[in-house]
Amino acid sequence: MEDNKQLILILLGLFIVIGLVYEPIKKSGLNNDNIQKTSSSVGTANGGNNLTYSQNKSVEEGIKNAEETIKKLQENIENKIETSKHSPYYGKIRMSNISGFYGNDPSREYITLFTNLGKTEVVKITGWYLKSEISGYYAVIDGASLLPFPFTKADSNTVLGQGDRVYLIKGFSPIGVSFRTNKCTGYFEEDRTFSPGLSLECPRPRDEKLPKFSSDYDINDECTKIIERIPRCSTIDSEFIRNLPDFVPSTCKSYLTTQINYNTCVAIHFSDTDFPGNEYRLYLNRFGTLWLKMHDTIILHDENGLIVDTITY
Repeated sequence: MEDNKQLILILLGLFIVIGLVYEPIKKSGLNNDNIQKTSSSVGTANGGNNLTYSQNKSVEEGIKNAEETIKKLQENIENKIETSKHSPYYGKIRMSNISGFYGNDPSREYITLFTNLGKTEVVKITGWYLKSEISGYYAVIDGASLLPFPFTKADSNTVLGQGDRVYLIKGFSPIGVSFRTNKCTGYFEEDRTFSPGLSLECPRPRDEKLPKFSSDYDINDECTKIIERIPRCSTIDSEFIRNLPDFVPSTCKSYLTTQINYNTCVAIHFSDTDFPGNEYRLYLNRFGTLWLKMHDTIILHDENGLIVDTITY
């Protein structure tokens, strides 16, 4: 509404300028008649010509000034029209250039969204969409699983806060769903490839509250030493178990194979204040052309079709 009022005021200003230009021309026409009468009665044509030249010069300057004013008003109108297409979130969510653009794997091709939000601000981007200005192709941004389990779809709205980051990946999810990262999602990297790679910040197995594996302190310590050597976000396979010394008790082997994994990590740490991550991996599930490789403009629209951000290459 405010933008419409400003446009109306600009148009009124344009009409006023046109009127100011017309007035000197009108007066000039009237004065020319007077000049002709004066020249005829007195017989001094040169004086009339000088007066006409002066008036014409003034009119030309007025027209020139008016043209410049009109040009500025037109630019102002165009800027107002362009601004009216901007989303309320314009400048709050920004896009990066495309990564992995020239490869052949759509799951390695992605755009990053960065937030520029206040401490308490949140923005729901579910229903927003990316659109190629040249090809006209577009892809809608869907929700994400806030507690992801491979190939278990339980999407929620994607709501961003201060410091959050979104990877909009053209291809398909290695775990079958879009998701928000958490303290334990680094386990997904063990037998899958993500682009970009997931952060391997899972809690160390040695830092968990360990049970007592044996009444024999030496044997118990041996199991503890084995656990201390296990890196973050890594599970134990059957071959590792087979290669353990014979004195390692079954309680230790069972712990290694059943308690060091994603599911157990989630069960233990779900209530931690730092459990949720600040990254979203949103997959567009596209294989074919979405934007052009040589030159294009990609526009991020909100759910109402207004422009949030653009990138051109």
